[in-house]
Amino acid sequence: MKICWLASFFAAVLAFNVQAANDLVLNVTLDYDQERDHVATQTVFNDLAKHLSGAVGQPVKLIMTQNAERVGERVRTGSYSILLAPSQLIGLALRHGYSPIAKSSQGARVLLLATKASQVRNLEGARGKRAALPHRESLVSFLVNGELNARGASAKSYFGQINYMTKYAAVLYAMEIGQADLVAVKEDAAKDWIAKRSDVVVAHAFPNVPAAGVVVNDKIDTATRDKLRLAFGQLGKDIEARMLRLKLGGFVAAEMTDFDYVLKRGSYSPEVLSGATIPTAEQVKKLMGQGVLLVDVRPQAHYREAHIPGAINLPYQMNSPKEVDYDDAVDAFDLSRLPKDKSAPIIFQCNGPECWYSYKAARYMLKRGYTKIYWFRTGLPAWKAAGYPLRQGA
Repeated sequence: MKICWLASFFAAVLAFNVQAANDLVLNVTLDYDQERDHVATQTVFNDLAKHLSGAVGQPVKLIMTQNAERVGERVRTGSYSILLAPSQLIGLALRHGYSPIAKSSQGARVLLLATKASQVRNLEGARGKRAALPHRESLVSFLVNGELNARGASAKSYFGQINYMTKYAAVLYAMEIGQADLVAVKEDAAKDWIAKRSDVVVAHAFPNVPAAGVVVNDKIDTATRDKLRLAFGQLGKDIEARMLRLKLGGFVAAEMTDFDYVLKRGSYSPEVLSGATIPTAEQVKKLMGQGVLLVDVRPQAHYREAHIPGAINLPYQMNSPKEVDYDDAVDAFDLSRLPKDKSAPIIFQCNGPECWYSYKAARYMLKRGYTKIYWFRTGLPAWKAAGYPLRQGA
């Protein structure tokens, strides 16, 4: 009898584990200006999970989170089957094994507002001014920081003073009481406030991006992925109406290109480097024809897989973070194989805009007095796209 009972127990445990393994995990993360704790919010996403479960014919387990940074960590490990989140987290997921299936019908347009007294009329004019921004992990702050990164700057060094505030209302209040010269907010959240203020101007408008998106783990089979895409397009009027109160609305099919801007602003190296020339693939080919040295600063394994003929491999040992305000003292770069003449022209290249090796190598050389540095920012992908040959091996 005891043996039979144990056998039944372990069979039940096994059946539970099999069922749990078949569950799809839906993570919902809302932005910091959306109501996340209200009962109505929980209810609508519970109903969404039920809708998706019925569409795919298997359980969909809902997890709602508030910490965007923690969600980012789980995204990198592929912990979620489905992720519904603000665009900045969708951009992160697209770089870590997820594919887009939907985007919210509601877009997000971020505005940089300035007081007239500050005389700030564009982003360039905001240098040295006092700024108030929403939560560091919000879509608004992500876009501001990403745009500054593209310009070779960071918010910390660009603004004279910067305060991050959890509540969006606090950001606007900071300007009202004269604690900030400029603030960044979503247009729809501040539309009425702007209309009442004659002393405020729009200094910069960022490109409109989806307020949120939906991605699925690439490990999910194609048939299930297609069912999920169709299910998000057929939520029904009731769920869509309740989603609209959360500034999402309904969902429409999405492609990778819908998140191009957040992808570029979330991981790409800066678009400028003071003191360096940024050549095209055609210009690099011409320079090499004139005898200019091309240095491939990627790891040796990448170089062996494919490289530009004539390039030498000198890996940049990157220990510093991928951000503009980094300390290259923690990095390492062996200059013994490079010209001692600091006026000698040198080209640095890696895997394209997303790759920071060549940016940091070029900046490393400029910092040490080299005067003719070419940063081939678009790197190997641009060389290949131009139809130029590649070589394998050492």
